[in-house]
Amino acid sequence: MIRVPYNLKAGPALILPPSATTLPAAIAATKAFLDPSTGTTAMITGAGVSVESGIPDYRGPTGTYTVNKDYRPIFYSEFIDRHTVRQRYWARSFLGWEAVRLAKPNRVHRYIGELMKEGWLTSLVTQNVDSLHSAYVSDVTEIHGSLASVVCLTCNSMFSRIELQKQLAELNPDWDDLLQQELDRLARQEIESVIRDPIKDFRLNPDGDLELPSSIRYDQFKYPTCPSCAEKGLAHTEHDGKSWSLDNQNVSIPHSKRKCNDVGVLKPDVVFFGENVVPEARAAAEQKMRDADKILVVASSLATYSAFRLIKENKHAGKPIGVINMGPVRGEHELLGKGDLRVSFSAGDVLGGIWDSLRKTNYRRNHQQAHV
Repeated sequence: MIRVPYNLKAGPALILPPSATTLPAAIAATKAFLDPSTGTTAMITGAGVSVESGIPDYRGPTGTYTVNKDYRPIFYSEFIDRHTVRQRYWARSFLGWEAVRLAKPNRVHRYIGELMKEGWLTSLVTQNVDSLHSAYVSDVTEIHGSLASVVCLTCNSMFSRIELQKQLAELNPDWDDLLQQELDRLARQEIESVIRDPIKDFRLNPDGDLELPSSIRYDQFKYPTCPSCAEKGLAHTEHDGKSWSLDNQNVSIPHSKRKCNDVGVLKPDVVFFGENVVPEARAAAEQKMRDADKILVVASSLATYSAFRLIKENKHAGKPIGVINMGPVRGEHELLGKGDLRVSFSAGDVLGGIWDSLRKTNYRRNHQQAHV
């Protein structure tokens, strides 16, 4: 199961049932789809869930691909093969990480957590790498990994992204000055502004890096060698004792955990485009989908094949599929039909409407019981 970008073509909106053209009708249709009396529901979420937290999606109205038609993500093969690509990635990620770290869960994350507590959702799989779901849901399968961790491509050791950020700051004082100037400026504003405008005039991408002007050079940016590999003598550092060295290029390590010709390379623990989903995450996601009677897709265009495949397989297994997404969805006209759900409204508005309805029902039930 590989994460591969897919170019969606906008077409006429599919609405199922056809009457779900207004928000109240969409809420009612989604509530009927989720009703626990008709079976259990697994949910898979996409980047649109985190938009209200200040982290943009890829294909929404203000998404990265929508705003920047020339945007092209870094592919896994490029990252593992080229030192210069890694310099570019870590430089942009160094600036962009603070916006991800400061981001707070929004109402969509909360509604999903509340619906799970009430039994209207039974399991959660997400394509997002910001880990915001974990604030409200304890068992989340992150099929594309998490930006909060960093992994060594040689020894598979895991490290904290926060600690790596400190090392990047120490190794690149000029870049750290730029970051601190922006954080100082933004600290004088409301926290909402910090999240929505992490670095003035620069754009945050869903995977946590910033789009910088083409004139920016990255050839002096330093990133650390895996400390475990350095300690074991498997990888070299520069004279500062931390920076990744060109002496680590094309070194054969017989027991390397991943296919990378350079040793001691640290990578965010996320699935890059062109990279396979970690087998354990894939198995966990498949099991959650398999155990459910219905599948609900929220705020995802299903453009990446890793997510689309899960939905396609469960549709072929005869399960009802529901989709809440503003904008086109991959293969929706062929994938969805009678008995399925497709509404084109904000996930926060739809799920919030269901939650408000359940709260009112619970209030009436409790009020009536109190007077019996």
